[in-house]
Amino acid sequence: MTTLFQKLFRVRYQSEAAPAEAPATGGDAGAPAATSTEGAAPAGQEGGGEAPAENSPGTEGEKKPGEEGEKPGEEKPGEKKEGDKESDKKPEGAPEKYEFSAPEGTELDKAAVEQFEPIARELNLSQEQAQKLVDLYGSKVMPQLMKQQAESWQKQVADWGTAAKEDKEIGGDKFGANLEKAKQAMGTFATPELREFLESSGMGNHPEMIRLMVKVGAAMSEDNLVTSNEKGQRSAADVLYGNN
Repeated sequence: MTTLFQKLFRVRYQSEAAPAEAPATGGDAGAPAATSTEGAAPAGQEGGGEAPAENSPGTEGEKKPGEEGEKPGEEKPGEKKEGDKESDKKPEGAPEKYEFSAPEGTELDKAAVEQFEPIARELNLSQEQAQKLVDLYGSKVMPQLMKQQAESWQKQVADWGTAAKEDKEIGGDKFGANLEKAKQAMGTFATPELREFLESSGMGNHPEMIRLMVKVGAAMSEDNLVTSNEKGQRSAADVLYGNN
């Protein structure tokens, strides 16, 4: 092949160089054209250009478009995109049915649960989120509310006792004697259950309750019924709920 390329190139070179070597006017016609191989390009080259090298450096192993391989932005197996972890942490939302448990030492109020469940569902709270609110209410909020209510009621009972002592009809200087009449009426007509209720609830300190018992006791005295011989001023609770 090298000899063939050289022959072909030499013929082409000679045909291109012939016009330049034509004899001058008046010279010998038909003289053979000079042949020269000076400047001839090496075999395999045309016009001085280099033949492309086979498997030139830097191209070996390169993959053409469409061939198998990693594509830009292609997700690898097992690889999570940014933000996937956050999506994994999102609550699953409201369940088909909530199953609540009461904190230790407490009981669930069914009526309160029935009111709370639609709200939790509207807010799309998960079972875990809704249970946390139930636990918070049962262990923190409810005890605090009960404590405040108890303190408020105790203050109310004490205020009733003060109002009874200052009442114009049954209080003042007549308060001790009127308590004796109230005790007589309670001992005669009140059942043990009523006495317990009045004592535990504090309603026995209410001015109107004392007024009622005073009037009943006064009516009994007018009919010459036996009255208590206890002396000395005591509180309304002692008179109404003391031992007979």
